[in-house]
Amino acid sequence: MRLRKKWFELSDAKPNRWQRLELEPSVYPCLPDVAKASEALLEAVKKDADRIVSGKLRFFGHLDITVDSPPVWHRDYQSGIDVPTDKVAFKLDHRELSSGAAIKPLWEPSRWYGPVRLAQACWLHSDNKYGDLALKWLEDWAKKNPPYFGWHWTSALESGMRLIAFTWIDAFITAFEGGSIGSLGKRLAKLRQEILLPHVWFTWRHRSFGSSANNHLLGELSGLSVAVSRWPSLSKFGPTLARLSKLIERETLIQFNPDGGNFEQGLNYHFYSWEFCWEARQALNVSGALHGKRQAIIDNRLLQAASYFKNVQVDSNPWDYGDSDSAYVLPWFLKEQFAAIEWYQWLVGESKESVFYHFMRSNFIECIGLHKSAPEQSGWRVFSDTGFLVKESGGWKARVDVSPLGSGSMAAHGHLDAQHFSLWLNGVAMVIDPGTGDYHGNPTLRNWLASRNAHNGPNSESVSLAKRKGLFLWGNIHPRPLWAFNGDVLETEVRIGSSAFSRTIEPFGCSEDGWLVRDSFEEKLGQLGAFSVRWQFPPNCKVDPIGEMSFRVESNSTVMIVELGEGWSVVELCKPDDIGKSDNMDCIVSPCFMKTDYAPCLKLSAKSGNNSDFTTVFRVG
Repeated sequence: MRLRKKWFELSDAKPNRWQRLELEPSVYPCLPDVAKASEALLEAVKKDADRIVSGKLRFFGHLDITVDSPPVWHRDYQSGIDVPTDKVAFKLDHRELSSGAAIKPLWEPSRWYGPVRLAQACWLHSDNKYGDLALKWLEDWAKKNPPYFGWHWTSALESGMRLIAFTWIDAFITAFEGGSIGSLGKRLAKLRQEILLPHVWFTWRHRSFGSSANNHLLGELSGLSVAVSRWPSLSKFGPTLARLSKLIERETLIQFNPDGGNFEQGLNYHFYSWEFCWEARQALNVSGALHGKRQAIIDNRLLQAASYFKNVQVDSNPWDYGDSDSAYVLPWFLKEQFAAIEWYQWLVGESKESVFYHFMRSNFIECIGLHKSAPEQSGWRVFSDTGFLVKESGGWKARVDVSPLGSGSMAAHGHLDAQHFSLWLNGVAMVIDPGTGDYHGNPTLRNWLASRNAHNGPNSESVSLAKRKGLFLWGNIHPRPLWAFNGDVLETEVRIGSSAFSRTIEPFGCSEDGWLVRDSFEEKLGQLGAFSVRWQFPPNCKVDPIGEMSFRVESNSTVMIVELGEGWSVVELCKPDDIGKSDNMDCIVSPCFMKTDYAPCLKLSAKSGNNSDFTTVFRVG
């Protein structure tokens, strides 16, 4: 595979004059009737399109950035740094940009979310100006980014995502012109030749393999499936639809475990991967390449994946786990910052809260059917393949992580979150996962948020659960956590050689109005060692001591009491104001990708040789 990669890089490094190809679109995608679009949808899309016209994009779903129109495609607008290059892409390392720039902000405008939104507005509002601007951006992009030169040709995932975006831009603008070829249609015809041929060629020949595959290969195959389904003649430059249907089946089963959980152990990547699978599934189904047993296999796994997300996520106050960015495939939502939540609401059938999804795809159950319920033990929904347990009781929702570190032998996107315990009360997050932060921009922050110290599982400085060896590489990885039920008590354990970290979780109180967590660390057989536990609370909450070993936590008018056992030798309440929002990482959390905030936490320490009970009780305030 590596030899093939090198050969393709050598042969594709020279400028190529692409022969003209007849690109007649098929019936895919079939768009809904514009007359059925709700006022809320029309208003949201127009508002977004006008924002883009004014030169404002929203990076990573939450960061408002002012850009040129068209954007300077080799500028990191987040840092304000230009990184122009005339080098062939195969000689560039996108992980190491100069002058403090980062690749993710550089790539964000080139995923063409802006032109997709403009094309949606052109179609929904029958307004030529939006379509005209969308095509101006694409024409400029094609001129400034010749195949295969520059940063935007360093990743086949990015080219796969552009294939999906361009397919839908083409569909929206073609539908706007009503089948006749107007001024926009003539420009589109030229862009098809300039964009589709090199993108299909590149995405197929330079697709990911080995440890780099993960959701990258899925996104690349999805882009090819969508584009070739609309323009079947593109198979001359890439795979056939028959081959793509086999590959999409394989990747769907790889991405999602039999219980529905995402293989990469990152909750936003669950949403991102599902969208890729769904776009490919829809395209291949309409084109006639997906049917019978293969479609049933894909649909069943996607059903289980949807069910998993509905069980594990909390739409009212979501907190992801694991290492994943805030990526999405297409803007099928009203607001970027709520992309995953609107998808969640489509899955559960809340049409008023997921207007765009329902408009484009109709009711979820009508699309794909009913899912199987997750197995239960002692009132917990059990996802044993992925390694998560979820329980809802008395206004509480608890999520426990007993998963492997990450995907595959490298554990690429893993966090040291084994035995992590997350809590919601009345739909409000009370005990949270610290989040992801960034991939490339701040290594210190990235390593902290992925560390054992930042999560709340029992931790000891004398035992390492894994060692970070690269940006997406772990070594000396801890074994999969053990877990079992002893009546109502959930028992978990992580064994490292002769050492063992133990945590039990059980209902507290006769009416299950709380939780009792008991932690311990056995350094050697029969010998208790020193360890610590760190309870992280959400941003904008208030934590105050109400006794020597008890605290009141208030978040969004919801109150929780934390009571600590007498065994803890040191109890420290850390507040953002106490550390002055300095370089101290204790109170830093990341609600979403490339966003950090500050929040209070409780740091507990236990001495070695002490056989006291090290307990934490969480109960309703």
